Amino acid sequence: MLKRTMMISLLSGCAFAPSAYAQSEAGTGEGSGGDIVVTAQRRESRLQDVPQAVTAFGSEALERLAIRDTESLVRNTPSLTFTPVGPGESNIGLRGLSTDLGLAPAVAVYINDTPFDFRTDVYSGTPSIDLFDMQRLEVLRGPQGTLFGSSSTGGTIRFITNQPDPSAFDAHGETFVNSVKGGGEGFGAKAAINLPLSANAALRLTGTYEKIAGYIDRYDGTLAGFSAPQSADTLAEKNANGAEVFGIRAAVRLEAGDDLTLTPSLFFQRINGDNPIATQTNLPGFGRASAIGSEPSRTDLFVANLTVEKKLGDIDLVSSSSFLRKKADSLHDYSLFSHNIFGEFAPFGSRTPGKADTYAQELRLTSSNSGPFNWIAGLYFSHTNQTLGEDFEGQAFSDLLNDLFGPADGPVGPNSYNYIQKTSEQQIAGFAEINFKATDQLELIAGLRVYQLKNTLEASCREAIPGVLCGEDSPRGTAKTTSASPRFTVKYQPIENATLYATVSRGFRAGGANAAISPALGCVLAESAGQVFNPDSVWNYEVGAKVETSDRVLTVNGAAYRIEQKGIQLSIPDPCGIQFFANAGDARIDGAELEMSLRPSRHVTISGQMSYTDATFSSVPADFGASAGYAKGDPIPETPRWKFSLSSELRHPVSDAWEVYARGAWQHVGKTPFGIDGALNSGRFRPAYDIANFDIGAESGTIDVSLFVRNAFNKRGILGIGSGAVSTISGVFENVTYATPRTIGLTVRIKG
Repeated sequence: MLKRTMMISLLSGCAFAPSAYAQSEAGTGEGSGGDIVVTAQRRESRLQDVPQAVTAFGSEALERLAIRDTESLVRNTPSLTFTPVGPGESNIGLRGLSTDLGLAPAVAVYINDTPFDFRTDVYSGTPSIDLFDMQRLEVLRGPQGTLFGSSSTGGTIRFITNQPDPSAFDAHGETFVNSVKGGGEGFGAKAAINLPLSANAALRLTGTYEKIAGYIDRYDGTLAGFSAPQSADTLAEKNANGAEVFGIRAAVRLEAGDDLTLTPSLFFQRINGDNPIATQTNLPGFGRASAIGSEPSRTDLFVANLTVEKKLGDIDLVSSSSFLRKKADSLHDYSLFSHNIFGEFAPFGSRTPGKADTYAQELRLTSSNSGPFNWIAGLYFSHTNQTLGEDFEGQAFSDLLNDLFGPADGPVGPNSYNYIQKTSEQQIAGFAEINFKATDQLELIAGLRVYQLKNTLEASCREAIPGVLCGEDSPRGTAKTTSASPRFTVKYQPIENATLYATVSRGFRAGGANAAISPALGCVLAESAGQVFNPDSVWNYEVGAKVETSDRVLTVNGAAYRIEQKGIQLSIPDPCGIQFFANAGDARIDGAELEMSLRPSRHVTISGQMSYTDATFSSVPADFGASAGYAKGDPIPETPRWKFSLSSELRHPVSDAWEVYARGAWQHVGKTPFGIDGALNSGRFRPAYDIANFDIGAESGTIDVSLFVRNAFNKRGILGIGSGAVSTISGVFENVTYATPRTIGLTVRIKG
């Protein structure tokens, strides 16, 4: 009761919406009078004038709301969800549209104009981008298929970095330390510098490093330990799930003339994880895990981009050329695989290397904002080659196969199984959008994207004893889809500070194929689904309103929508022990979002957001839906019905140079249905949880010092649950990912 009273006292009077901070930031957009300027429509617009649901955070808002990673972004954004898959990586969902491992994402992610156009894989999802030196972050909710293309069925997240500025030198940085309850210590340092090279050129460099504290103890696993309610395995490593994240960004801006600007940029990020972030429910304490040896992971992300901006009279030409490379490698204990499938415990590990190369090119022409007609048109091309592999490493497992299935043709070494899957995905598209201002109050918007998707897959499998786990090699197969994604919007502004809109829009995502399965495994369910799964698509019907008072003290934004999804792509476990992909039926998603903010003075800010999402299957395949454990009317996995956050900040000047401040935030995530897994998970939910964060600090014009507490009441919020024939002994325990325990720390920022 005391905890709840303290929280309510601090947050009393809070209204709804984190974008309030962004709305009131000074200097976020030239000539905007303090309003944040976004590019959700591929042209600069005041956020409150954009006729769609957008949550935007400027640099000040990111600091005030303690948004540092994907997890904290999710808890401050309506309808945004995530499922962690490894240190610093997750699968992201929006408005009930989520992504299973191995599929193309349902939410497009951009850094500036570069899309992260690659599929997730076994233990690697969308990397969490460090938000230091970020100009702003935009979350575009709802399908964005017309302007942003494939994988934007749920929406699009855009990371907009600070750009080089030839007008002035600037440098800023921060350092921090923290300690996790029951775990280790973390620390980090970040810095950015803007160097004018001439009157027309500048260089901007940003570097970040963070040591993430571990809090899960790893025990050397045995079968007895895995299956016992209280494991007596030997402690192998304290705080074993620590990680290191290193990143660097570099950009040069060259103003080659009055009408030509060149901006080449590079971005590199490396995530080194010591062990998985999941614990096991048969073990006591906040975090314990058993495994045969350590389970390290590493992900490298490299992005190179050249942006050319050319003014052609009243038309702006933008060319964005990008190359992305993502490399991931991880080792996981698969010892239970042998027990679940073959009835014997034979320790071994599964190594999952992966690599993806993407080339993306976009050309855009944008008209000026004068006159009743404005338009944007462009061409887009992307090509991704991705290789995913799986290797089984362990002499004991090789010996087990030898004993069960007879001697191999040659010596059986520790590497008993090798699977390689190669995919190639190509998108060619043309898009256009026209804005017609019929009157001073009424604007009509129509857009269309015509696209062709081409997907190929080939797979090969080798094993020490043929016919046990490998299916036949899959020859190179190709699937093509040609379609269109329209968008229609009516925008009405009855008064100066109110925007009403209605939208119909479509989004789409590429399909793919399953690799062949060994007949020896008896995977009847997977075989019934077939080898190829088709693209899925959504239609979105939405109405919304954005209202603010004339003095901009109060802002209220809201939206209501219905989404019809066809051919949902899901990863479904077969009882035989493998996962397969399928178009798992159709869905209907009804939802509403509300964002509000109140800033009666520069010393007081109260804000928050709320979302309601009712996502259910409207139909399921007759051939395997019931066997997979779900039916019409069941909830869509990974989508909480309710989610909201409340936050406030109080500031008080103590001298001409210094102010002190106190901040509090309360974030709630409702109960969440989790992955389809037959009898194990049918109708099951992760429980609702609440997270409270507090900050107290002091700042001047050049320095900011703050003490912070994250997850102040040490709530064990469950972020993810994994179970199934491969990773667990059915019915004995599950792998659970919790929110990080209470973390206390100190941050020092040097302002530019």
